[in-house]
Amino acid sequence: MPDVTLRHEIDTDEDTYWARCVFDADFNQKLYIDALKFPVWRLLDTTDDASKIWRRVQVDPPVGNMPGPVKKLLGDRLSYVEEGTFDKKTKRYSFKVTPSTLADKTTVVGELWVEPLGPPGAKRIARLTKVSVHVKVFVVGGMIEDRILEDLKNSYDAGTVFTNRYIKEHGL
Repeated sequence: MPDVTLRHEIDTDEDTYWARCVFDADFNQKLYIDALKFPVWRLLDTTDDASKIWRRVQVDPPVGNMPGPVKKLLGDRLSYVEEGTFDKKTKRYSFKVTPSTLADKTTVVGELWVEPLGPPGAKRIARLTKVSVHVKVFVVGGMIEDRILEDLKNSYDAGTVFTNRYIKEHGL
C-alpha cells in the first residue's frame, strides 16, 4: 500500500486553521470550487460534540488526462465521499475516502495534523497529511494509486497557496 506524507507551511495558528479553514463550509466552497476547480464539494453531514467533530463530504474532483486503461475502467466522472473524525483532544483528523467507482477494491485512509512553527504564539504551522492508498485491480491498480497520489499532492500544493492567500485577505 503506497503511503505519502505531505508537509505544507501555513501562515496562521492551529486553532484558526481548524476552525476557519478545515471546518468552515464557506472556505471549503471557495477552495474546492473556485480555486481547485472541482465540479462538486458538498457537506453531507456533520456532528460536533464535546470530544469530536465528525463529517461526511462529497467531492467530485476534475478527471483530467488519464491513461487509456484507467479512463476505460473509471469513466468520465469521479466522485468520492470523505468520512472524517477530528479528535479535539489530540487535534488530529482521521479520514477514509470511498470512491464512487471501484469502492470494494479501493482503500484510501489518512490522517491530518498540524505542528506549530516558530516561537509560542507565532502564526505559522506545518500541516502534515499522511495518506495510504491501495487499489486491488489487476494490471492497472498501481497506475490508479499513482494517479490518486499525484492528484492529491497537486491539490494540496495548490490548496496551500490558496489557504495562505485566504488567511492574509481575511486577517486570520
